Amino acid sequence: METDKTIVAIELGSSKISGVAGRIMTDGSLKVLAFASVPSSSCIRHGAVYNLDKTANAIAEVVERLNSILATKIEKVYVGYNAKGLRSVISKVEHQFEEETVVSQEVIDDMFQQCSEIEYDGYVNLFQESQEYIVDNKRGTETDPIGVACRSLEGSYLNILLKKQVADYIAQCFMTAQVEIVDGYVAPMVQADAVLSDDDRQQGCVLVDYGADTTTVSVYKNGLLRFLRVIPLGSALITRDLSAILKIEPDQAEQLKCTYGLCNLIGSRDEAETILLNDKKVSLNEIGEIIEARNEEILRNVCSQIKASGYSDVLYAGVVLTGGGSQLRQLDQAFKDLMPSMRQPRIATEPACGVSWAEPRWKRGDGSQLALLSVMAKGDENCCVMRKMDEIDNLAPEEEMNIVQGSLFTEDGESAQEERDRKEEMERQEAAAKKEEEVRKEEAEGKETKKKGPSVFKRWYDNFMNMGESFFDDKEDKEHN
Repeated sequence: METDKTIVAIELGSSKISGVAGRIMTDGSLKVLAFASVPSSSCIRHGAVYNLDKTANAIAEVVERLNSILATKIEKVYVGYNAKGLRSVISKVEHQFEEETVVSQEVIDDMFQQCSEIEYDGYVNLFQESQEYIVDNKRGTETDPIGVACRSLEGSYLNILLKKQVADYIAQCFMTAQVEIVDGYVAPMVQADAVLSDDDRQQGCVLVDYGADTTTVSVYKNGLLRFLRVIPLGSALITRDLSAILKIEPDQAEQLKCTYGLCNLIGSRDEAETILLNDKKVSLNEIGEIIEARNEEILRNVCSQIKASGYSDVLYAGVVLTGGGSQLRQLDQAFKDLMPSMRQPRIATEPACGVSWAEPRWKRGDGSQLALLSVMAKGDENCCVMRKMDEIDNLAPEEEMNIVQGSLFTEDGESAQEERDRKEEMERQEAAAKKEEEVRKEEAEGKETKKKGPSVFKRWYDNFMNMGESFFDDKEDKEHN
């Protein structure tokens, strides 16, 4: 059974801007009702917008395509953030008591609020999560200090930052496209929620999103995110190398990359084997060397970031690879060769909750849609409204809705419309009762110690929207002067 909310998510990728609309089933799985994408290499680089007009037009086109498939009107969307300039930092907040005091939830909330108000020059704080607390300057730490008596408490927090210009440009593009952002999520984090188990996070693992223009490294240990970095290198560089060195079209280079991958790691292959490429014989050994040289550069940067996290020796659950670049043949073996102490990497292509597609042709199955689907899975607000009848009349033939005409009377001779009205009223009452019960449950359980990121993001986004277009007008004036 599915919910009645249609969730819409947008991802601004370096190769394409993609949108998905669907519903979350009662068992937690996803049902995709519509999917659309447009190329973005001319307006987005390394996940960051550099041509605002083209990006806004692409967003509007994706939304309109989704509207056409759904025969609805999309009013708002969820967005995933993963761009060059996204990174994690550790912040500390200390609380001193006049006398020995038992730590309460209010104290923890106050410290969390202080941390969220810390300003980082040139950056927006998208998310923050508590790590550990040091009680009375002791060496020992607590992850949940509520109920502990002490005179001082120091909290350590992980903040996920994005360069302010990158965030502002994204918000401006959606504003220009006249698409409201309901909330924003750090894409690597929601991907982790979608594919990593509790054991993975507890034992320690690293999630590597091998994208087109960026590769993201997220390190988890003891159940918490400990480190996040975005490397401005991706699998598109391999395609460009093949195209430049072999003097072939990018489409041919992409096909070679996908077909042969790290073919030199396959020991049973004949080293003299060749293929015919534009009436010229090219050895597979040469193709393999081109791919492996660039791939090794990217993986060495990944390994360097894992070591920089300080957890490389305790990641007992190993590496999980995702993203379009994760489909490179023999990639797991190449990673194992560079970090032999780590477990053999595994590849994740879609959320563990399961996904069903209204149109099988939309499914890529290569991990490139994982971030988009993961953002959709976090949505909890209906993003669409049904079009008005005059709008339906003006739809193109392929957009027309199938309007079902019901019977006028029931089998008992009663008005069918009255029966439908009674049913809808019962459903509304049940939904209201369910919502009220959820609110009571939340109040009974109290506030969580670990805060979720969207509220931090939402505060920045609301502030940005309140500024309106004056931000960019002021900036242009300063540059002009």
